[in-house]
Amino acid sequence: MKPEGRPPASPVEASKPGNEDAQYLSTRGLLIVFGGLAVALVLGYFLVNKLVNISQEEDCALARRYNCGAVEVPR
Repeated sequence: MKPEGRPPASPVEASKPGNEDAQYLSTRGLLIVFGGLAVALVLGYFLVNKLVNISQEEDCALARRYNCGAVEVPR
């Protein structure tokens, strides 16, 4: 018999029907985790793109060029 409060020795033991100590993440919890991960990835993508644009503008300015701004094409 194992002592009380001790975690299961293996994942197989945790899945046994008589073990009430095992905790599982609910479906709502999984959705929240994956939603947060998706938001973090999208924000990270936009941040990296902004940093690339800033780096390109700085490289242009350090090369002493005067036409470094964004070029707007008339329609």
